[in-house]
Amino acid sequence: MTVKSCLLVTDDPDDHHAFSEALTEISEKTIVLVVLDSQKALDLINSQKHVPDYIFLDLSMHGIRINTFLKVMQADNKLHKIPTVVYGDEDSLKKVEYTDGVTFFNKEYEYNELRNFLKSFFSP
Repeated sequence: MTVKSCLLVTDDPDDHHAFSEALTEISEKTIVLVVLDSQKALDLINSQKHVPDYIFLDLSMHGIRINTFLKVMQADNKLHKIPTVVYGDEDSLKKVEYTDGVTFFNKEYEYNELRNFLKSFFSP
């Protein structure tokens, strides 16, 4: 059994819970690693100690530097291949400059919407 990892970059405890629960329901082979800060997430990825299989970024997080994060990701051939989801409200999604290979998800979701999105996203 191959275990996949999902890096969830958010400081919202409700998102921690919802993502973890939904992923557990749809993929027993995926673990969630939560990082509360976008710079710490970049440091982790750049250290090469852990390169996640998927990344989810919360745009409503305090102090997030989304464009810096995505610019670094897209400049690296290995990191650029990681499926990345950016989620937030419609206004914050419009501020994202580096959209190549990025999937967007509206943060104003109901649990079933999140679960269905993750199910389609993680389906082979």
